[in-house]
Amino acid sequence: MALWFPNGVRYGGVITPIVPGGYATVGAAAFSGAVTHTISVSVIVFEMTGQITHIVPIMIAVLISNAIAALLQPSIYDSIILIKKLPYLPDLLPSSSAFQRRSR
Repeated sequence: MALWFPNGVRYGGVITPIVPGGYATVGAAAFSGAVTHTISVSVIVFEMTGQITHIVPIMIAVLISNAIAALLQPSIYDSIILIKKLPYLPDLLPSSSAFQRRSR
């Protein structure tokens, strides 16, 4: 983007500069959100940087990366549990809960 628009992007007569650090922050937040499968990464990154102008791109990137990663692989925490063969509570099927059996 900086090669195509070296002075920034003009929208409505106002030139907004292109900040490479903003893209790096959004990418880091998206990567962290995809690895951990949490959306709270966007709030953590926002609090660490203090840049309110980056909150919308960070939220969008984290939501998209989280959705794609959830389809492709388990989170890093689930992977560690499976690799170390630690005991964990499995997901309950909807038909196995007591509420589902009583309502039928």
